[in-house]
Amino acid sequence: MSEIIPFRRRAAPLPDPVRGLELLRMEAGDARPATVLFLHGAAGAAWMWAEHLMAALAASGWRTAALSFRGHGASAGRESLHGFGLIDYLVDARAAIAALGGPVVVVGHSLGGLVAQMLLGDPRIRGLVLLAPVPPEGLAGANWRLAFTDPVLWQEVARMPWADAAGTRPVRLRSALFSDALPDHLAWGYIARLQSESLRALAEAQWPRPVASARLVGVPALVLGATGDPLVPRDALLRTAWLHGAEHATMDRLGHAMMLDAGWPRVAETILRFLAARVP
Repeated sequence: MSEIIPFRRRAAPLPDPVRGLELLRMEAGDARPATVLFLHGAAGAAWMWAEHLMAALAASGWRTAALSFRGHGASAGRESLHGFGLIDYLVDARAAIAALGGPVVVVGHSLGGLVAQMLLGDPRIRGLVLLAPVPPEGLAGANWRLAFTDPVLWQEVARMPWADAAGTRPVRLRSALFSDALPDHLAWGYIARLQSESLRALAEAQWPRPVASARLVGVPALVLGATGDPLVPRDALLRTAWLHGAEHATMDRLGHAMMLDAGWPRVAETILRFLAARVP
């Protein structure tokens, strides 16, 4: 893979904010026709993609952009966060696509993966990559399972709507988000950057949500998960891949936040192989 140039030297916000949204962009020489748009998961923001994957894909010729949903990162609306739902995040994603112009490949993680699936049917989408996505069936079943099998982790996840006010270290969440290969100072640094998440959006993500099948609308799709991920279990991952007729893989030695974990280069390489083979 080409040498990665640190994000802070290459990425910049849009010159004109899109509806008060933070939208980071990274240009690439001899760029391909489509732009890769990254959508973050619960409690995250655009910075999660700016750490590694934006630069990795840009180094291989892909223009990249990362959106912070309203109430997240530097986007407006933090004071109204708990009133925002999945439709609001969908509107934000559509605004970002319109601002970028031209075709896009959407890469969504966790809750952002569900929003990415809700975008299917938009003719501007040329490819779909889902990383540990919330499945269209919702997370209620997985959360009930987690409550019985790992109640400490379940309680730590349940406190995510108030992450900004967390007073104790979520030790089990650290092991769910990241592998032991990621040094502790990096893992806790990333966790410290997590923010509160909308109660409404999290509640809506528990229940089934109708989405189009990528296969039926002619969009090539890739679904990646982490082996042993307790937040999005493998059976849910496989059902999502089946719905979309997607290529899929579960990867060892990675946590749920695979774009930040020590094994992120393997994630980048898998995405790049998919893009090279399936997205013109």
